[in-house]
Amino acid sequence: MSEPLLNVMKIMLLAGLYLFFVRVLWSVYNELRDPRTRVQRRAEPVPPVHAQAGPKNATSRRGAMAAPPARAHQSAAAPAAVGLLIGQLMVLEPPEHAGLTWALGNEITIGRAATCGLHIDDTYVSSVHARIFNRNGVFVIEDLDSRNGTVLNGSQLTTATELRPGDRIQFGTTLLEFS
Repeated sequence: MSEPLLNVMKIMLLAGLYLFFVRVLWSVYNELRDPRTRVQRRAEPVPPVHAQAGPKNATSRRGAMAAPPARAHQSAAAPAAVGLLIGQLMVLEPPEHAGLTWALGNEITIGRAATCGLHIDDTYVSSVHARIFNRNGVFVIEDLDSRNGTVLNGSQLTTATELRPGDRIQFGTTLLEFS
């Protein structure tokens, strides 16, 4: 082969490697960033409430869910503080976590990150996978550009969608019911 052709091939190889590394870094950045920083937050989101006892070692298995933190005190602004439970999520699958329930406040994030209001330890769930927020008294679910997506009532979620009682939401291997 001629020298100029080899030089062109070297440059093309280096450009391909550069684009590959840029793509890898972009994927890692998207997976690790916290999309909540883009959203204006309201006064104080209500942390999840544990309604039923969960397994003692929930984080040791794939697809396990961490038990929500115990609530030391409730804010006067929180809906649960005045006895108004206006929305909740209950685990249907996996069977070892069935019945675990979270009360919803103004906003809750769902994902693998420990900072999420609903922590799901599942390799198919993104760090910050989705969020459910209250908009004018109606709960809305939004997928946060997760890698494997969010399934609502058997269909892939593509836009922010209102939740209705009985809706089933799937994140990886975890199936939840909204009520």
